[in-house]
Parts: sequence; structure tokens; C-alpha cells
Amino acid sequence: MDSVVLDSSVVLAYVLKERGGQRLDSLLDSIDRGDGVLAAISSVNWCEVLGRLHRDNQTMAPTDLSALLSGVELVPFGKREAEIAADYVRSAPALSLGDRACLALAAARKATAWTTDKIWTRMNTGVDLEVLR
Repeated sequence: MDSVVLDSSVVLAYVLKERGGQRLDSLLDSIDRGDGVLAAISSVNWCEVLGRLHRDNQTMAPTDLSALLSGVELVPFGKREAEIAADYVRSAPALSLGDRACLALAAARKATAWTTDKIWTRMNTGVDLEVLR
């Protein structure tokens, strides 16, 4: 079974119809078909997506985003993820808290982290990465 953790950059590419976003569309179709794919997003990344949409005056309520990402598990940012994310400050100091939250969830779940941020490939994260653009 494939397990994927979404970075906010992927969700924003999907919502804003940017390059790379179509891969999330395919993933959501796989989830809908019951292909055995699991997808999750950290509550920190969820907050980043909503914050960016609000900042840019996009009209998307949290319930709309939930409907759009139906089948994607929203995971609270807990103690375990916080500790893993904090450790990334040493090995990947250029990454934001949102980046580290996504990687921490992927590490905790032994999942592949999906992002559009190429800088992740230059960091020592120990997590399987899929860079969508």
C-alpha cells in the first residue's frame, strides 16, 4: 500500500491550478477508486494552505478544502511529529516549520513526502521524496 504525505505547496498547486497540481488530482482519483493509496496532510500544512488562500483573498472555506481533499487524512501535529520536526532544524536548517511538519509526518509514517519545493532534495531528511515540478 502506498502512503503519501502532502506538503502545502502541492495542495496549493492543485487548488491554484499550477504546474504539478495535476499529480494530486491523479492521487485523489486513485483514493476514490480504492486503489490502496493512503494520503495525509499535517494540520500545520493545512493551516498554511488556508492562510495562503486567505492572504490572497481566495474564497475557499475550510469545509470547501475538506471536500476538495476528500479521502486525505488531516493529522494533528502532535508531540512525536513536533520532536521529529525539531530535529530537522539541524539537518535541514533552511526548511520552514511547515516543510519540517510535512517531513516529520512522512518520517513517522514511513511515507513518501510530496512537495513542489526542489530545495528538499538538497537536505538530509531520510524521507522518500516526490518533487512534483
